[in-house]
Amino acid sequence: MMTYDVENQQMSTLELNAMLEQADINALRMALLQLTGDPVFTEMETFKQPVWGGVFSLPTVSPKHHDEIKKRAMEVLLNPPKDVPPPPSLGESKRLMELFSGDKLSIEYARLGYEELAFEPYPRDVEWTERPTDEVLSSYHATIIGCGASGIAVAVLLEKLGIPYTVIEREPSIGGTWWVHKFPECRVDINAHSYQYKFEKKYPWSEHFPTAKESLKYLNHIVDKYRIRSHLRLNTRLLGSTWDENSGNWNVRIVGPDGKEETLRSKFVFNATGQFSRPKLPSVEGVRDFKGKMFHAARWDTNYSLKGKRVALVGTGATGAQMMPALAEEAKSLTVYQRSPQWVIGMPKYKENITEAEHYLFRSIPYYWNWYVYSSFAKTQEFERITVVDPEWITKGGLVSERNDMCRQVMTNYILEKMKSKEELVEKLIPPYPPMARRVIVDNGWYDALQRDNVELVVDEIRRFTPRGIVSADDIEREFDLVVNATGFSISDYFGDTKVVGRDGMTPEELWAKDGPRAYLSLMIPKFPNLFMFYGPNGSPRFGGLYTWIECWARYCVSIAKHVIENGLHSAAVTEAAYGDYNAKIDEAQKINLRGGPKYTGSYYINEFGRAGTNMPFDAEQYHDLLYQPDLNDLDIR
Repeated sequence: MMTYDVENQQMSTLELNAMLEQADINALRMALLQLTGDPVFTEMETFKQPVWGGVFSLPTVSPKHHDEIKKRAMEVLLNPPKDVPPPPSLGESKRLMELFSGDKLSIEYARLGYEELAFEPYPRDVEWTERPTDEVLSSYHATIIGCGASGIAVAVLLEKLGIPYTVIEREPSIGGTWWVHKFPECRVDINAHSYQYKFEKKYPWSEHFPTAKESLKYLNHIVDKYRIRSHLRLNTRLLGSTWDENSGNWNVRIVGPDGKEETLRSKFVFNATGQFSRPKLPSVEGVRDFKGKMFHAARWDTNYSLKGKRVALVGTGATGAQMMPALAEEAKSLTVYQRSPQWVIGMPKYKENITEAEHYLFRSIPYYWNWYVYSSFAKTQEFERITVVDPEWITKGGLVSERNDMCRQVMTNYILEKMKSKEELVEKLIPPYPPMARRVIVDNGWYDALQRDNVELVVDEIRRFTPRGIVSADDIEREFDLVVNATGFSISDYFGDTKVVGRDGMTPEELWAKDGPRAYLSLMIPKFPNLFMFYGPNGSPRFGGLYTWIECWARYCVSIAKHVIENGLHSAAVTEAAYGDYNAKIDEAQKINLRGGPKYTGSYYINEFGRAGTNMPFDAEQYHDLLYQPDLNDLDIR
């Protein structure tokens, strides 16, 4: 058997072949086509592989071509090319993406996909037409509120442009969600290669679905590599922001760790505090009467031991379901209070490591990492198709759409299979609403833990808390040492407890009094010049990882700031007309969106007015097209 010197290691052909067995075969085909230009790769037979009983179909290559692809990849590994072709243009990439998927693609989708391929150093960059002098830039200070993923993305662009900025963060560390959430088993529920910035290439993730700890490590890496840390002010809380029309600045009032108040004068404010930062306690009688230990999942007490404790878990959404198996493992007993059942599904590669072989292929075969990342992104598109309501299908006796009804059956079968030893619980675990109407949860051992002897599932409503425990609607009082509230967040409270006052004394509360928070593109609201919201109203797109949209939001907002600076302008705000027109289109699109109203959904997707205020009803390519570059006609520019 021959051995070869690969990355200063002796590897046999057998070992290299074993590495290639772990490759995404379609992504590998596309990388080789791009690298060699050999038309044999365009002529290979492809097909759509049914997944989940036909609910999804993913593009792949006929098995009869696999050996040829791996053989050609082996040649690249053994004889690395001295000259790698430059990245393709947008037009050529569109053709390649169509070869990958077997579908004709719109130019709008191609632009989004091209950014996901991440050929460019900064796929969602903002560049000066002509860079202003440092003296000019010094009068255009920006304040970023929050140093999670959104705040960091804005900071990277501002740093690159040389715009002065300060990042204020109320916590003692950067990281947002991934610093705050320290509950057991906290991790990302989307693949790492979809949950990352596209300007940072080939980051060595250790798992396909990173833990909170690894996500925090990643964000710290970005903060250091892109020189953001010197702009941070940690343990610093926002008190309020007031627009000064005369100067064209925001007066941003803050209080630092020493308790002293201070005012920052900033031309631009980027509100990047996120949706999941303000914990919500259950609205139940006597919640403050309980004498045992109680904390919210987002305020986990890492010094508290569960061993020998009687524990109550209130809430079974994404957070509750994710932590529950770990609580059951450690506690003496665990009582799970479920208000409504959730669709919980198994996910391939969840909690699996990314192997060294996979990292080796990313490093060693040019463009393979790009196509692997794109493949991961394209798979999320399948979820978008499940959220469309089909009126014609319903008239024929269906529930939502053919695809969604198939999905419901597959998920129901999963529950039946997992709960064989406790069939009496099945009825309590099958949701009455369609899949994707609420957030679908990845199975972290939820069903297995429900079958443990020390776990009880209570579906009766909680009536009240007592000093010793909880009384449910069946009039049973259960006593506990600890109550964990996994009861969600104040999602629509976008500015928290801070006072924000815009042009003409307008406040968000006044603007949103009729039916809750709204925004233009989820980013801007009228009479609030030079202020941008991240993950704002109707800002959760239908597919793609969150980092994709964070980068799109950052590019859009910083592009407007750039326009103001380059043209020596006073301010830019969305017009009331554009705001109204956009939200009218949102409301119309929600009518055929599964998440668009209380008929199908609930939870935090629907606000207190009964309106869908969280999710984006437009398809991803349409929303991306709106974000691609600002439409200055929609802005009140002064």
